[in-house]
Amino acid sequence: MANFDLDVKGEVCPYATVKTKKFVNSKMSSGDQVCVILDYPLSSEEIPRWATEAGHKVVSVDKDGDAVWKITIQKG
Repeated sequence: MANFDLDVKGEVCPYATVKTKKFVNSKMSSGDQVCVILDYPLSSEEIPRWATEAGHKVVSVDKDGDAVWKITIQKG
């Protein structure tokens, strides 16, 4: 199992979600985890929703400070 970080700060919807999808689908194997770091509030809701619908596990959603989220996803 590998762990990755994906920084999409500065990206607005849908770009943060699109980059997350592309990363999970092309760079990760089943069981790998990625911590997505973002600063766009709508993406903090959209990315976990997409991950769950796509069959991945949302391990955690943590707010770091006033405007940064860290979402950990395990590829299904």
